[in-house]
Amino acid sequence: MRRIVVLGAGAIGSVIGAYLTRAGHDVTLIDTWGEHVDAMRRDGLRITAQDEEFVVPVEAMHLGQLNTVLEPFDAAFLCVKSYDTVWATHLLLPYIEPTAPIVSAQNGINDETIAQIAGYTREIGCVVVLGAGLYEAGHAIRTSVPDRLAFAVSELSGVRSPRIEALADMMNAIGPTKVTDNLWGDRWAKLATNCMFNSVCAVTGLGSGAVRTTPGAVDASIRIASEVARVGRALGVVVEPINGIPAETYERCVEPEAMERIKEGLAAGAGELGAGRPSMLQDVMKRRRTEIDHLNGYVVSRGAEVGIDTPANEEVSRLVRLIERGRLDSGVDNIERLPA
Repeated sequence: MRRIVVLGAGAIGSVIGAYLTRAGHDVTLIDTWGEHVDAMRRDGLRITAQDEEFVVPVEAMHLGQLNTVLEPFDAAFLCVKSYDTVWATHLLLPYIEPTAPIVSAQNGINDETIAQIAGYTREIGCVVVLGAGLYEAGHAIRTSVPDRLAFAVSELSGVRSPRIEALADMMNAIGPTKVTDNLWGDRWAKLATNCMFNSVCAVTGLGSGAVRTTPGAVDASIRIASEVARVGRALGVVVEPINGIPAETYERCVEPEAMERIKEGLAAGAGELGAGRPSMLQDVMKRRRTEIDHLNGYVVSRGAEVGIDTPANEEVSRLVRLIERGRLDSGVDNIERLPA
């Protein structure tokens, strides 16, 4: 891959762009946040991780400057919000080579949406496991430990192609990357994690580590994940372990032994997350639209298709929408509002 574009230089896009640039790749970052673009162009992109801090000069441009690109890119990372997937994919196509892959490094399950626009042979699934935050222009924070799995990548066909092997090798410069033979299982496991913690953190204001140990919040999170696991299984997906715990254990969370096992597992992993905040909490803090309809709302709609009730996901979706509209403030007092 010779020339790479990262469309959406938020927390994840900035981390991807910075590490690949440092590794010697020709990367251009494009974003809608003008102050962030200006800061990157002026001062470089600063990354603060648990094991290091560095600044790397990067190529960055405003979204409106994309029409100045005259030489097409050889590959694209799509790192925009799920609700921006359609227009962003259409926007990319004239600026990338006809066979250039589009790597979906997003929350939510957008692979088929992208593939229907760009072609099924061009879309590559990328499950983002690392954590990151972007709280000030020009400065991204990598919150997860450096030796933790960062990405899982796959062709939509599941074929272990030379292209996917090369991509995984390149992305190892960012963090440990595996080629998965169960993209949908990994997608649904990440979906469960997002539905558990993005939404509950948005409602309560708790960070990624604290939500895993706070009574009430962790209970609601587990119930949400149990519904995700059941919907995924009903759709024929073999859901991979969720936060290192078998999906089947979440489905049995009404059993005290299973609930205790999940809580112990989540508490054990909380320390690896530092002071990170999941993306939906970051959106709430910035008064931006959230991805609730593409996470918990997606589970509700897919559950309806297969006759699986999802009351916990419905209720937390309702609470997040109230916060989005300014009718409810995010805060720990909302723990009592969460699905019991």
